[in-house]
Amino acid sequence: MNQINLAQGYKYQKSRLKFLKNIKTSCLVIACTSSFVAISICLFNLNLKTRSKLQLPNQISLANWQFKESKILNISLDNDATSAQQYLYVSSSRNVLRVDAIYTNGTVSISKSLEMIGVKSSNNNLSMRYLDKVGYYALFSDKERAYLSSCINSRGMTTATEEQFINNRPLEMTWSHISAYLMGTSDLFDDRCLFTTISIPIEKNDLGQNSSSLDKKYQTLEKVWINWHLYWKDNFPKE
Repeated sequence: MNQINLAQGYKYQKSRLKFLKNIKTSCLVIACTSSFVAISICLFNLNLKTRSKLQLPNQISLANWQFKESKILNISLDNDATSAQQYLYVSSSRNVLRVDAIYTNGTVSISKSLEMIGVKSSNNNLSMRYLDKVGYYALFSDKERAYLSSCINSRGMTTATEEQFINNRPLEMTWSHISAYLMGTSDLFDDRCLFTTISIPIEKNDLGQNSSSLDKKYQTLEKVWINWHLYWKDNFPKE
């Protein structure tokens, strides 16, 4: 009887050791798999940051303006900006129009974005405007130029403040975006933006916010802005 009990005990102990060994092996497999997935996600996240970089077009047509030239802006990009381009146009009256465009992947601040292109502006100097079916934009001027600045998101909505940008970010609820969000490789909100600053020279007699001459400059900028927005509403990159 004792021999039978010893045999059964040995068999039980052997089965128990085998069971524990299987659990240990399974835990090691799970741990290794989890580590592999975590490393893959990190590498994918790094790739995600670089693949969103956009090379802006060399030429964009604007109604009533003749395209002159464009160049990549040799500036220090921050604020999640990935690329920048400057466009120059000439009117029939020989006025020169400048468009500075910065493609970004994050919350947009007008002051920080303007600093990147060498323009200083105070929030107190910004005149906020709204245009139906386009969105918000800001008008301002310094001693040399009149400016219009705004951000165009992937849905074609334009914003002029960080709060407007955050509140109007497109929510991507496709299965691919949801899956990427659950994997930690993407956000449900599309933070991409084309920050645009359009400007034209002003004369000394244009200075002063109440100047009718300055208002005409702003009206010119607004007409250009509508055409620029229309182009990007149809041509904003899908990814």
